[in-house]
Amino acid sequence: MATTPSSYARFIGRVGALAVALGLGAAIASSPGLAFAQDDDSPGTSADGGASDSGTDAGTEKPDPQTAQNDDTADDATNAATNDAEGAGPDDEPGGSSDTGRSPTRLRTKASQVTISAQTNISRKDRSADKAATSDTDTAPDTVTDTDTEAGTDPAPSAAEPAVERRAAPPVAAAVATGVRTVVTTTLSALGVNVGGITNTAPIAPPQEPPTAWAALGFVRREIGVQAQTSPLATPEQLAAEKTATRTVQTLPVLLMKMVLRHQFLTEAKRLYPDGIDAENRAALNRAVDEYAMAAAFQQQLLDSMNPKVVTQVAPPHLWFGQAVGGSRILYDNPDTVYRFMGVNGASEYVITGRFHNLDENGRPADVTFSVLEGLSGKTSSILTADDIDVDENGYFTITVSREPANGRRNHLQLTAGSTIIAARDTLGDWNSEVPMSLSIERVGGPPNSLFAQIGGFAFLGQFVSDNPLLTTLVSLVPPLPHMPPLLRGVFTAVILVVRGASEQAKYMALATHDPDTGSRRPVNEIGQPSSNAEFLANQLQSNGHFQLADDEVLVLTIDPGDAGYFVVPIYNIWTITGDYVSEPASLNIEQAKRNADGTYTLVISPTDPGAANWVATGGLNQGAVAIRFQKLDPEGVRPRIVEQQVMTHDQLRDYLPADDFVTPEQRAAQLEARREGFDSRWT
Repeated sequence: MATTPSSYARFIGRVGALAVALGLGAAIASSPGLAFAQDDDSPGTSADGGASDSGTDAGTEKPDPQTAQNDDTADDATNAATNDAEGAGPDDEPGGSSDTGRSPTRLRTKASQVTISAQTNISRKDRSADKAATSDTDTAPDTVTDTDTEAGTDPAPSAAEPAVERRAAPPVAAAVATGVRTVVTTTLSALGVNVGGITNTAPIAPPQEPPTAWAALGFVRREIGVQAQTSPLATPEQLAAEKTATRTVQTLPVLLMKMVLRHQFLTEAKRLYPDGIDAENRAALNRAVDEYAMAAAFQQQLLDSMNPKVVTQVAPPHLWFGQAVGGSRILYDNPDTVYRFMGVNGASEYVITGRFHNLDENGRPADVTFSVLEGLSGKTSSILTADDIDVDENGYFTITVSREPANGRRNHLQLTAGSTIIAARDTLGDWNSEVPMSLSIERVGGPPNSLFAQIGGFAFLGQFVSDNPLLTTLVSLVPPLPHMPPLLRGVFTAVILVVRGASEQAKYMALATHDPDTGSRRPVNEIGQPSSNAEFLANQLQSNGHFQLADDEVLVLTIDPGDAGYFVVPIYNIWTITGDYVSEPASLNIEQAKRNADGTYTLVISPTDPGAANWVATGGLNQGAVAIRFQKLDPEGVRPRIVEQQVMTHDQLRDYLPADDFVTPEQRAAQLEARREGFDSRWT
């Protein structure tokens, strides 16, 4: 019987071959004669080639996640709902809820009559037909597996010039949804009700002791009373990426690195908060480290820029389509923003295709940006806003991405030799009416796929390789692995945590306690005036600070947004991540807050509800951080500012604010219900 060599043996051989290629490349690059002969103006993607490397050619359907097989492990289907245990960890917020098995934000799965489908082509020929075919299914998509791209055997490129691939424009990834039966089954299972017979089509007699079951069924009926449209975030590649990240954080290298990070985070916090760290924030440390590791597990998947994908991350824990996904919030995440990332490199060319689903003024996101990020630091080199994008009458748009300058062209992003990531941000002001855009990306030109690219070579060394066609050719000689073993993913995730973890976290934590320009310590309960910070979105202003409040105290901020079209006031623990901003108003933006007659906004930050309409909850934290964002700025307009800020008690607040700035318990309940419904629409 024929046998197949182990994938690890093949990997060792390919690593050796890659090392030889890199050694030859270094020797050639350092040769004076060859360096003199090299044409500095020769681009890295100068010739067309017929080799295919992305794994899925344009127009070729991707496997349906319901039937796709997992390349990494054989038992992922049974572990999908439980693999999140270490990735999310026990919820260390006061209250002790767990990230595993349910979301602390109490997300609710809504029904939709759409099946998981292959990507739908939205070329100009097809855009006239604005409806995708859908069909009902009785099978929940909780068997989605991470199907790593099968690597073809690319012909070896010429040593004089790297092969270049050209592909058709990409499709937009089809949304994933689930049927009513799936919602009933998932919900009842989560409630502990035996649902083994719920799929039986034969008549079933009522249970003998039905109170719990009928109460649960009543809950489900309320949940599915209104059909919800499937979120544009629910794509097969997103579900696969979440499963891969969940497995990755369980590997030994990541578990070991989390122990190191926990010590480093705590050491830095003690330095920044010399007066001490309270018990609630100490209890939140483990969860913060878990979310940082989950974010790194997503980032590891972006290292392979030859097979780009759109990955949503920097998100809270959520439960959808049978998958319990740990949180990946880091570095002052914005509750209003949907963060999506795409891995790129300066030797390749790409096409991003997307669609705005609601072109009404109240339906498009409040702010949309595409940013090109450089190296591992994530500094922004170029940015494209919604105003720079031409959109057709059906909401579709295409963005070209390459080393070429725009030269007046719209819908174009320019890469550099060190470009690694494109970050797309949908910022939603009205959670209940604004809809995130659909996005997909395809590589349409560049060298063939390789082991060097697969393990992140362009992300770590792209600035040295992308500008040299000969080096690009040499590192592309060794083909990629057919799939990436989980342990190897864990190794590179741990490397990301080593390179970025402690130093990056320390830099962001310090923004709350120290002025980045002067280095001086910020007084407690005093938020800085809006300023530009390179660590955040390049075209926004931020106000940072930290608070220390008793349960019956409030920090009152009066904000003049000036000509800013958007601002948000979110609350963070000292580890720079948000808490449960769905069950409580732990953030308020310009659309959600009540406006004063003079155009200002008075926000009231407090650990407990003072009854104010503009209450910003701290999630019970007495100690924490604030990072206010101002976006959609007019460079020639009025600059935003914090007009007034002061600490007072709840009783004093009643005398300070007019009576109509307070709400009744019924109004507060309606506000929170609207938040839940708006947020749940992102994860259905």
